Amino acid sequence: MIKFLPKISVLIVSVGFLVSGCDNGNADVTIFDSPPEVTISKPNSVTSNVDFTMKLKFRDGADPSISSSPLSSATWEIKLGPSVVQSGSIDLSGVLQDVDVPVSALAIGTPSDDINTYNLYTLRVIAEDQNANKDTVDVNFRVVGTVGIIGDATPGGWGASTAMTRSATDPDLYTITNVVLTSGEAKFRADNFWGINWGAAAFPSGTGTFNGANISGIIPGTYDVTFNVSTGAYNFVKK
Repeated sequence: MIKFLPKISVLIVSVGFLVSGCDNGNADVTIFDSPPEVTISKPNSVTSNVDFTMKLKFRDGADPSISSSPLSSATWEIKLGPSVVQSGSIDLSGVLQDVDVPVSALAIGTPSDDINTYNLYTLRVIAEDQNANKDTVDVNFRVVGTVGIIGDATPGGWGASTAMTRSATDPDLYTITNVVLTSGEAKFRADNFWGINWGAAAFPSGTGTFNGANISGIIPGTYDVTFNVSTGAYNFVKK
């Protein structure tokens, strides 16, 4: 499964340049041109073996109201380590354009405790306008296979994850029902390894972040628990 935590937009601010006409008896004209800007909205994690969509926003120049060159094209690629696993191209026009890029399901690799490399994919987008100005944006995301809840408040303690079930209608959403929790702490983690884990101090609801704090202050009882790997949102509902 591939999942994303709270959606994050990455904005690269372009730098323009000014060119003034020479003094030839006519009034000088200042021309402003700058490379395109690319904004990517994505989840921080993606569920393995599930198709998903990357949302891209293209804008030519820091201020489209100023003279600028129209957008022309863009290319994108997804890499796992040094290997390109998917790629494509996009025809662009005008000075503002939103594009949804469909991505075929990605696989998870061998589980690893190294959060710096475990299932870390990179999306690269290169945009170009009609004056050949370019902008390149790279963003990272991770692919998740299974999700469980773990901690001294959970049935398996800190030694074993208690499996959660992926929703049939929302592949980013994981649930567990009627789980008996004791006082203590908990976190969510992927693939029964610590390479990808989420947490936050808030209870009974909050937004988990990668390698975040333990969820603390859990009150003993029977709960239904939900966790969204794309947004990081979690909720404990006591029964």
